This record gives sequence, C-alpha cells and structure tokens, in this order.
Amino acid sequence: MGEKRKSQPKELSAKKARSQKQSTKDSTGKAATTEPGHTAIPYPKSVSGSSFTECTAKLTVTLAPMYSCDHLAGIHEALNNMLLHYVPQVRGVVLAYSKVKPRSDTALMFFDSPYGQLEVSARLLLWRPIAGMTLKGQINVQSPDHIGMLLWDTFNASIPASFIPKDKYEWRPFNDDEIAARALPTYNQTDAVGDGELEDESGNNSEADVAMPVLGGNDGDVPASPFTSGNRYGSGEWVVKGTSQSVGSEGCLEFVVVDVIRANEVLSVTGALR
Repeated sequence: MGEKRKSQPKELSAKKARSQKQSTKDSTGKAATTEPGHTAIPYPKSVSGSSFTECTAKLTVTLAPMYSCDHLAGIHEALNNMLLHYVPQVRGVVLAYSKVKPRSDTALMFFDSPYGQLEVSARLLLWRPIAGMTLKGQINVQSPDHIGMLLWDTFNASIPASFIPKDKYEWRPFNDDEIAARALPTYNQTDAVGDGELEDESGNNSEADVAMPVLGGNDGDVPASPFTSGNRYGSGEWVVKGTSQSVGSEGCLEFVVVDVIRANEVLSVTGALR
C-alpha cells in the first residue's frame, strides 16, 4: 500500500489564507483601491522638489580640426549640440549653459584621429524628472488607451489607461453633436490670391491687408493654430466617474511620474493619475 499523503500544517495553511486576503499596498502604506480584474497602480514614493536643477559639470568635448586655433568656438559648438538632448554624464536634458571654462590649454589627440579631446567645466541648467515627482502637462490627445500630454511645450508625457484609477475616472465617448461643437472654424486660404491681394466680388485683385488670427496680445504673435489648448479632438475624453467633468483644469492635468524612459537622447515620461 502506498504512503498516505501528509496534510499541510495548520500554521502554513493559515499564513496562505492571510496572504490571499491581504490587500495590495502602495509605497505610502495605504491600501491601493482596485476593482475586480484591475491590478494596483504602482505608485512610487513621493518626491518633492522641481524637475529643473542646476549643476557645475566637468565635460569632455570633441573639437573638430577647424577649431584647432579657436578652442572656445569649438567648445560652444559642442555645447550647443547638447541642448535639448539627454546627456548621460549629467543625467539630464541640457537646457542652457553658462560660465564655460577650459580646464586645459591644449586638446589631446589619440592615434590617427584628427579630432581633439578637451576637458571643460560649465554651469548647466538641466531637466531631470524623477519617479515620484508631481508634474503638470498640457493635454494634447485622449483615447481609451492613454492620455497624451506636452510638458512646457517641449517634452512628451503619457498616462496609460492601466495607470488611471477606474474607481475615480472613466472613458466617455463623444456623440456626433459634441464632436461638431468642438470643431474650430477653418481659415479659408483659397481666398488669398497673393501677398496682400484679395479677390473682390467683381473678380479683380485689390490690395488689402490679410488678417490672420493670433494667439495672445504680445509682440511677436504668431498665427493661431487650429489645435489650440481650449479645444479637444478625438472620439471621447476621460471624465470623473459618474459625472461629465473632464480630467484636468483648462486642458492641464496633474499627474505622478511613474517612470522616465530614455530613447537615445530623448526623454519621455510615463505618469499615473491619483
């Protein structure tokens, strides 16, 4: 006769039952609210402070042969190429630089390369987002899969649908009337015959000032874009659950940084809604 299977100890079975009943908690220690079929949002530990920072960095720049007699011009050329790019040496996106100083009077050349290597120091303004920070972006696209945003008109951010609490928010599709109401009047460019010329009712060309709508009232205004922040395009929008209140305020949305993705020299942010 075969041996009888031993039953599990009561202590182990009790631990297993407790682990199954234990609710998932986020980094703050509070129980994460989830709906059946939805996993908990992995909120990172909250981080205070700004995503912009300054630092004095020591960098190694590469000088082309044409700058062999003018190192300073070559240094500025190299630093200009770093602007709005992620630089691993400083762990951030370089936005501006100042107080540039060469650390040597001569550039080093290796083997048969015509390019010189020169160490410099500079004061850098960096964009360095960190998981846990709270940022605010301008909504530029909404879909059932995600919310897309633009940070400071420069950097991309995205909130996947899996990082939107379904107990607080829901997707509401637009009906045909709402889609039509959100459409802007288009500027008829066919009316313009030439620079400063319009065609009157008789078919003759007459000199006239062609007025274009502008954004704001300051000097240097540019023609208005059909994709202004006050208009929403798409098949629907995310709203507070049970209401028709859109997420965000005046097209802006506050979110928590969950992850920072680096693709080559470009940073993009993945966020989550509270």
